[in-house]
Order: sequence, then structure tokens, then C-alpha cells
Amino acid sequence: MDAAILKMVSSLLVVLGLMALTYYLVKRFLRPGLFTTKPLIHVLATASLGIKKEVVLISVSGVYLVLGVTPYQVTLLSQLDSFPSDPPNKNE
Repeated sequence: MDAAILKMVSSLLVVLGLMALTYYLVKRFLRPGLFTTKPLIHVLATASLGIKKEVVLISVSGVYLVLGVTPYQVTLLSQLDSFPSDPPNKNE
């Protein structure tokens, strides 16, 4: 009975060792990001308006969306085809 338990534990250790070795080799030799894709949605900016309320600027496939976000809903506030690079000058 003791020999069967010893065989089972040693087999388990061999399998776990092979899994650890495979993990190490994958992390070491494969390119980072090989199995990841670029995210479709990029959060560019957020501004808090109060408790659990915020305005979010996101980019989706080259279109910029301004969203109002609360715990209960997400509302499209504006859609921009291009990102304004310079903020408007308040002195003019």
C-alpha cells in the first residue's frame, strides 16, 4: 500500500514539474504579446463629476466618444471623428 502512494505522489510531482518547466520555457522564449491582441477600446481620459459619476473619453476604431457614466447607465454625450489636438484658447 505504501508503494502505491509513493508512486502516485512521485507521478504527481513529475507532472507538476513538467507543467512548471513548460510555463518557464513559454515565458522565457516566446515573444511577449504573442497571444494577446490589441484592445479595441482605449480609455483616453476620465473626469469625475461627483460620487460615482464621471465623463469618459474613449477611442473605438478611430472614432472618439465622450460618455457619461453612472453606476446605472452609460450615455453617449458626443461623438468626434477627429481628436482636437489643442484646447481652445480662453484669451481669444
